[in-house]
Amino acid sequence: MKALSALVRKAYSHRNFFMRILLSVLASALLFSSAALFASEMPHVEKTPSGSYRLMVDGQPFLILGAQVRNSSAWPEQLEKAWPLYKELHANTAEIPVYWEVIEPQPGKFDFSSVDRIVDGARKNNLRLVLLWFATWKNGEMDYVPQWVKDDSAQFPRMRDRAGDQIRVLTPISETTRNADAKAFAALMRHLKEVDSEQHTVIMMQVENEPGSLESDRDYSPEANKLFAGAAPGKLIQALKKKPGTWLEAFGPEEANEAFAANYISTYINAVAAAGKAEYPLPMYVNCWLRERKTFERPGDAYPSGGATSNVLDLWKANTPSLDAIAPDNYVLDYVGYRDILRKYSRPDNPLFVPETMLGPLSARYMFYAIGEYHSLSFAPFGLDARVTADSGIKQEDVFGGLAANFKLFAPAVGEISKLQQKNAIKVAVEEDQITDLWLPFAKFDSVVTFGTPKPGYGGLFGTATKNRTGRAMVAEVAPDEFLICGFDSLVRFMPRRGSELRKAQFLSAEEGSYVDGKWQTSRLLNGDEVFFGIFFPAEGKWVKVKLKAY
Repeated sequence: MKALSALVRKAYSHRNFFMRILLSVLASALLFSSAALFASEMPHVEKTPSGSYRLMVDGQPFLILGAQVRNSSAWPEQLEKAWPLYKELHANTAEIPVYWEVIEPQPGKFDFSSVDRIVDGARKNNLRLVLLWFATWKNGEMDYVPQWVKDDSAQFPRMRDRAGDQIRVLTPISETTRNADAKAFAALMRHLKEVDSEQHTVIMMQVENEPGSLESDRDYSPEANKLFAGAAPGKLIQALKKKPGTWLEAFGPEEANEAFAANYISTYINAVAAAGKAEYPLPMYVNCWLRERKTFERPGDAYPSGGATSNVLDLWKANTPSLDAIAPDNYVLDYVGYRDILRKYSRPDNPLFVPETMLGPLSARYMFYAIGEYHSLSFAPFGLDARVTADSGIKQEDVFGGLAANFKLFAPAVGEISKLQQKNAIKVAVEEDQITDLWLPFAKFDSVVTFGTPKPGYGGLFGTATKNRTGRAMVAEVAPDEFLICGFDSLVRFMPRRGSELRKAQFLSAEEGSYVDGKWQTSRLLNGDEVFFGIFFPAEGKWVKVKLKAY
């Protein structure tokens, strides 16, 4: 009997042993399949329950900290010089053009070797890619279409100005041209699916570049004039809540020509994007040459007519369901105007991307507005590989400076920043001319950010400004008593919220640290002199987590 019991116990022991092995194998398989699922998940833009947006890459929130090379830099020799600059900038994404004239040198004959070199270079340099489709439009002109398109104006007609003369812009009413562009773009997306659907090096596509027409506010060819004299599309009229009728009757003399151009350009680009997405549905956007701060703001003169400018943004949104975003190329220099552009393009129906902006000291400050205040999903200056001219007033070593410092701190923390964006937890303070102190109210505490050496005066401590207006800070409320701060050239202080019966605030803890692979790592605790007047942030910047007590 004892022998039998021993055998039974031994059998159960073996069964448990094998069951543990089986469970271990199943768990490993589950983890592997989950990792594979995330890796295979397409990059996409999604709207969150809070109403904001986020870009998802391999199952994780992603913030594009990028830069765009110059227009004609997508060639091996130029890119070999550019790749190290991305590392110097601490960027995580490269924006690089793909030229229609290069990938389809003859009708129907495609050569993707240039694309493969770009993808390979990005992988070797641990960068994601946003590819820019330079095709029918590039900065309001047609210069990047193939020679066989440029040569054949009968099959690929150009726009005509008011005098009836041809201009250097292809007409958007031509189905032949649209179909040729869409066919080439679809071939490009099909190739990307073949070579990159597992790695997801390419995470987004720009469809055309600053579309619209310079030299004329619309096409005045006989065919276009006939369309203009007819009724505006009923669906568009309904979407925009306009009075039905001709373009003039619906939009009036000031807006009709530009609205007509915007309608045909937006539907054209939507068709190109749709053809591409049918092959490989990466997120897609179109960028815009702005009208703001341009002389007289006249379409076709001050900016390309028919592009997705703020005055026709509702029209573009109605006509482009295949685009994930309409993105402003923001080169407005004054901070009031810059923020105004961010506000106009950050809409409930439009996630904000900043695919182009200026390099230099301004961009270091304005990045805080874009990402912290308006929840942009990207920030990318143009001209990474440009050389500063002697008369520009900017030194070459200052071009990256502050922006590189931003990217260095932000890049490993993109997941955390995205979460804070979704919670609407971030407030920013940016030093501007004559603005040395900014008040940021939160649920339980008020924060004041001071720029420059603080000096006492009537009413408390006041900043004296930094030499080059480099102060900037992002203060995020993690909990009513906890804050995460990223700052440069600034002093951050706290007091109980105005109206509270409590009068003082004390740091219970202040952790200086950094993000490493998305995880917070504390490097030291601050106390004594380091917190007596508040938290000081140096020129090179730093992250600090604080817990507060009001009393």
